[in-house]
Parts: sequence; structure tokens; C-alpha cells
Amino acid sequence: MRSIIVLILLTTSLLSNAQQWTPVNADPFNENTNTNGVSFIDMDNDGDLDLFLSNANNPFGFNTIYRNDGNDQFVKIEAGEITGLQTPTFGHTWGDFDNDGLPDLFIANGFTKIGSLLYRNRGNFKFQRIENYNVGNNSVLAFDAAWADYNNDGWLDLVTIHPARFVGKPINSNSLFKNNGDLTFAEIVSTPITGPTAPFTNATWSDYDMDGDMDLFIGSGPANGTIAPDFHFKNQLKETGKASFQRFRREQFATDSLDGQTWNWVDYDNDGDLDVFMTNYAGVRGGTPNGMKNHLYRNDGDTIIRVTEGPLANEVSVSLANMWADFDNDGDLDVIVGNSGSTNKHYRNDGKGNFEHVLNSPIEAPGAKNTWGMTYGDYDNDGDIDIFISNKISYINGGPNGGDVNYLYRNDLNNSNKWLIIKCTGDKSNKSGIGAIVKLTATIDGQAVTQVRVIGTNNTFLGDNDIRAHFGLKNATKITAIEISWPSGQVDKYTDLQPNQILEATEGKGLK
Repeated sequence: MRSIIVLILLTTSLLSNAQQWTPVNADPFNENTNTNGVSFIDMDNDGDLDLFLSNANNPFGFNTIYRNDGNDQFVKIEAGEITGLQTPTFGHTWGDFDNDGLPDLFIANGFTKIGSLLYRNRGNFKFQRIENYNVGNNSVLAFDAAWADYNNDGWLDLVTIHPARFVGKPINSNSLFKNNGDLTFAEIVSTPITGPTAPFTNATWSDYDMDGDMDLFIGSGPANGTIAPDFHFKNQLKETGKASFQRFRREQFATDSLDGQTWNWVDYDNDGDLDVFMTNYAGVRGGTPNGMKNHLYRNDGDTIIRVTEGPLANEVSVSLANMWADFDNDGDLDVIVGNSGSTNKHYRNDGKGNFEHVLNSPIEAPGAKNTWGMTYGDYDNDGDIDIFISNKISYINGGPNGGDVNYLYRNDLNNSNKWLIIKCTGDKSNKSGIGAIVKLTATIDGQAVTQVRVIGTNNTFLGDNDIRAHFGLKNATKITAIEISWPSGQVDKYTDLQPNQILEATEGKGLK
């Protein structure tokens, strides 16, 4: 029998600009799943977002799928091996690696001989395991993985992340797999990405310099109280014509010592270039979390400098996930930070590049949790961004401390701010549109404002956010222009569009 969500209003809280969240914690989400990572993803291509949870199996097990049936109804379903095979799953990532229009799934496993697994989406929640995707090594022990077309040949490639000493032996480096376009992959071994060993945790692909190729940023927090620089790699495809990687060595964000976890490249000040925010874990000593400031870096064009003022840059927490979206639809990006052993935090962008801690937010109401995974997406397609926060069993102070249910928060924004959502579908580029850069210009508060989004999936901890580009437009009466730069080099331009709609942009073929 189907389990149906019954929306139960636990509490409501009016935030700045009349933002109201409705926490939902009812069947089917009221079960203890010991969740590591979570994603909003439209698995069945029916136009609304489903949920996927990768779960540890001690003491709970089995990955979980919740199908979105619309009208605020989710149903927990069985999907063969994906939801039936009890393995200690860490992260996962979704991407259409075979370009058939359906998102496929890679699951990172690190404590079992079977290793990480690749599943091809065959439609209607049926998945086919792709055997021997790595012909050289049938067991890939990984903590996280991420899709991107790093060589711009139209096929999604894959990086897997190995956290030395945090998963099973042998200790390896990361792995990079080039998509051959025939359901097979070639392992690329002679790269700086696949050479070193470290406690790598979370990987983010992003075209940080917007030059048309995807660069890679890997957190490598040891989570034992020590700190060191993270590992970041610039793609040399546009510079040399060949996809190769060079490690960043001089930039401040690459030389600062961290306990780095999730890196997010976003244009939070709407100046046309990408800034970056990363979360620090800062380890546990003697059973007590130390905490550490997270790092915010502002891109000033010729240099990227660390921001040291404001609560976002100074609050000390044990942090893993961070999610950037325009939660109040006012035309700039806000951020929610997931913390382990303390309350999660919601920061609102004031439009001038400053952030205020949103007090009394229901997002913080459950109190201290062991939050790992978080995901955002407009699951009810009403134009504002909803969020799902997953929690693990806590081993702090000698644990386990029982674990906790997960939380779905429906965004019931009632400030009349306008919005637009764009799904990017590649043609010459990969079908998922990963790597496309979307620039939207509209007049907000009497000023022309250009917002930037880079299409990608893996910009949260051990999971994916909604792949669609969402823009808040506040009081804009129309959208002046949209420009989409695709990985293939194709540039599509559209003008004079109406807000408050969901569009699909197909590379070189227009909007619908």
C-alpha cells in the first residue's frame, strides 16, 4: 500500500520578506534512515522532483526512493537492486551519461568488496547495473562521485573520490573515468587528480573562471582536528586544446589550511564572476567537536580574496553541506549551512553582498542534529525553492546517539516576488546540460541586474541539488535577456520573456 505524505504544519515562522517555511515530518519521512547524502532529481521525467537517499547500513540500511506524485504527495517505492541491496552507501550523483534523456545514478560505496556501482535509468524507476564500468578494477572504493563533461565531447565523465583511511583498504587515490559513448568508460590515470592520496571528501565540478571548461574542487578534510590545503585543479582544455589538469598553487583559496568539505562557486554579489564558499568540519578531539570558521572568498576579477566580516564568515561550527539558492526570490543568492552536532544555519543575502543570520527559522527548530546531506529544489513547481535535510546517527560524545528522522521543508513564500526556472537540455553538448552557463538580466528595483548560474549537480554534500537553474526576480515585470553558453561553444540568446514560468531550453533549438 502506498505511503502518502500528509502535510502537517509543525510550526511556521515569518522571515525577512515574508518567507514562510512549512516543516513536513510525516509518513513516509518519519523513519530512521541514517542518511549520508540526498538528492532532488526527476528520475521518471514527469516534470516534478523525486527524492533519493543514500543510506549507511549500520544499524539501518537500504537506499531509499520517494516518488513525487504531485499535490504534496510522495510515495516510498521499491526500485530493484538500488533500494534492495544493503551496502554502506556514502555519496551519489545523477547524470545522463548515455544521453537518452533519463538521469542515471552512480552510488559511492567504500566498505564492501562490491565497491561503487553505476546504474542506467531505463525508465519508470527501473535501473540496470552497468557491469565492469571500470574494466581495470572491478571494485572502486569511494566516498563521493561527480559527473561533468571535462573534455567537452558531449558525454558525461565521472570522478570518484577516495578518502584515505576513512573507507576500506587498499588506500587509493581518486579515479577519473572518461565516457567512451558506448556504455563503457576508460580510466584516466596520468593526472594530478588521480595521483595523491589524502582524506578526500566531497568533489565539485564548476567552470570557476567561465572559460568554457569544467574545473574540479575537492575538499580533503581529515576530520581529526588537523588542517591542510584542499586540492583544486584547473582544466587546461581552453588554454591548450587538450583536457588536462593543473593544480592551483598560488591562489589564497588553494593555499589556506582547512578542514575542507563542500566547495560552491556562486555569484553571490551579482557582479558577473563566481565567488566561492566552503565548509570546514574541524575534526573531533576527545569526543568533542572543535568547530571552525567556514571560508567565503569574493572574486574581484583579478584576484579572489577571503571575506572576514559578517556572521557567515565568522560563525564557528562543525559544517559539511552548504546550499546556495535565492530562497526569498529577491534577486540574490542566500545560503543554508548544514552542521554536525549543532543547529543548521540560514543566512539571507541583503543584496549588497552582506549576510544576516535568519533567526527563529524552522530550519533550525529541530535543534542540534548530525546533518550530512541536504538538497534543494522546487518540488511543487510553484516558483520557490524547497529543501530536504537528512540526518545521521550521531557518534559524538561516545554515541551512537540515536539518529533522527529527516526533514522536508516546503517554501511557502508569500511576498509576490517573481521568478523563473530553466531546464537546460543539451544537443551537441551532454543531454543533462552540465557545464552550461546561464546569464539572466532583468530590471529589479529600477536597476539592470544580471544573475549567473553554472549548471551542475554536485554542489551539496554527498548528493545533488535540482539541476534546473532557478532565478528570483523580485519586482521585475519582464526578463530583458537570457544568454546560455553551452559546453559545445553554442551560445543561445533570448529576449523579452515573462517571469513566473518554468521553461526548457534545448541547445540551438529554442525555448518551450
